[in-house]
Formats: sequence, C-alpha cells, structure tokens
Amino acid sequence: GHCPMTALLLVLLLSVAAPASGIAALARPALGGHKVAASRRRLEQQPVSLAVAFDGGVLAAITPATLGRDAASASVCAGAAWMWVAFWSKLAADGRIQPNLSRKIIHTGSAPLFMLCWPLFSPAPSAPILAGAVPLLQIIRLYRAGRAQPAQPTPVGAAEADDTADLVKAISRSGSRSEALGGPFLYTLVLLVATVLGWRSPAAAVAICQMAVGDGVADIVGRRYGSVKWPFSPSKSVAGSAAFVASAFSASLGLISLFHAFGFTALTAAAAAPAVLLISLLSAAVELLPAELADDNVSVPAAAWALSAWLLSAG
Repeated sequence: GHCPMTALLLVLLLSVAAPASGIAALARPALGGHKVAASRRRLEQQPVSLAVAFDGGVLAAITPATLGRDAASASVCAGAAWMWVAFWSKLAADGRIQPNLSRKIIHTGSAPLFMLCWPLFSPAPSAPILAGAVPLLQIIRLYRAGRAQPAQPTPVGAAEADDTADLVKAISRSGSRSEALGGPFLYTLVLLVATVLGWRSPAAAVAICQMAVGDGVADIVGRRYGSVKWPFSPSKSVAGSAAFVASAFSASLGLISLFHAFGFTALTAAAAAPAVLLISLLSAAVELLPAELADDNVSVPAAAWALSAWLLSAG
C-alpha cells in the first residue's frame, strides 16, 4: 500500500510545521533586552502565572483567566464539531443525502470551520494545546468507530448497539468501519498537527484549506461535471481540478484575512494572493497523484505547508 510514503510525508509535515510552532517561539528573541525585562516585571504583577512565552514578540502569560477562556473555547468548539458531524451523519444514515456527498461536506467544512473559531482562544501558550483537544477527541472517536467491531460493510438500516454506526456511514465510501482509520483519521491527525504546531499561522491555514476545501470541492464538482478526465489520472477531472484551485485559493485568502484582522499575522490577503494561487495550482497537481502513492490527506497539506513556509515568509 501507500503507508510508507504516507508516513514519510507525515514526518515531512511535522518537520516543516515545527519551526513555526509556539514551542519554537519560546526561544525566539523577538524583543530587545530592556523590553524583555520590562515585560517580565509586568508579568510579576499579574495573577498566578503558570508559564510565559513569546507570542509574536509579546510576552504572554498562562493565568487562571486564560486557562478558563481556552478551556471554554475548546468546549464550545468540541460541541460544535460533534453537532456538525452528527448532522450530516444523520442525514446520510436516513438516506436523505448520498453518503459520498455527506463525506465530502464533512471533509470540506470541518477543519476550516474549526480554524474560524481560533480567535475565540486567548493569546497564551495554553491556547493551541487546549484547542488541540478538539481534533484529538475526533481522533479518539474515529479510532472507536474503526475498532468497534471487525471491519465489514454495515448494512443500510441495520440497528447497532454503539453510537458510531451513523458516523461510519457518513464518512466511508463502502460502509466498512476500517475506512474510519484511513483518510478521515489522517485528515484529523493533520488538523491536530496544524493546531498545535501551526497555531494561527498563514502556512497552516493555507495547508488545511488545500486539504479540506480544495480536495473536498474538487470531488463534489468532479462527480457532477467531470466528464473530461486527465489522461494521466483517469479518475480525476479537469473540472474537479479547476474547482480545487478556485475553492482552495478563496478559502485560504479568507482565513489569512481573518488572521490578519485579529493581529495574528502581518500578511494581508492581497499580498499573499499571488503565492497562494501558485500554491493552490501546485496542490491541485499533487492531488492528481495516484492514491497508491500517498494519501492526499497527507501529501496535499505537506506540499502546501512546505510551499507556504517558503513563499509566505511575511507571515
């Protein structure tokens, strides 16, 4: 299978993401010596502080207030994520929409909608850790769904004792529980990496939008309008690739605009547009690679993140 290549790409993704993480920011000398000393004196006057870290050049503290805010925000996001998946899972289980459509709607919306909630969290270093609990809970849920019983197709309308049957029907192509541990599991794992190591960074936003929005919309459009196929990739269509580029480009700029508006990055959507367009074009090309080579839930964000780290240096 493509497991070795997928594992290699996961390692690449981690190696690209780590330098931009909050962990790396701890050692970054963003402030001058006298400013650091002044910031430390101000922190000593604050309520009980568990840790300090540099965040975009500003010394931020983990206090009971920031912990409470981050825990509350994570709880809200986890509840919203559960409702989002449950809604589409129920529609698919009831036969009101096709499982393929519910699967791609969940794929397209889950990660970007979560990133839209990142401004709810505090500027303290606790934010990405507690935010990471949201995709981590989904990883646990997917693991339960994949391991709940021997991997086999779940008959439509069959009653099951556990609460994962609807989820399996909504996210799998065939109804096999083993699929929960494939693409959906990798997708959520990449989102966890982006949250913890790419917190509020343009590179993480672009990588996730290529994986989620680009790939998801490409599949939806390709199934409906994809009569013209690529000769070297007969399962993929020209219309799907065009939809990939347009949707991933738009979603990426939308998140960059949001991050800029909240002061997470100096990079503007206008300044990023040429680079993001190139990244979207190249990511769409990566998505055309055979599935046997690597899972596109890893290959696409890995390529997009590496390109973003190179081309979006202003962020």
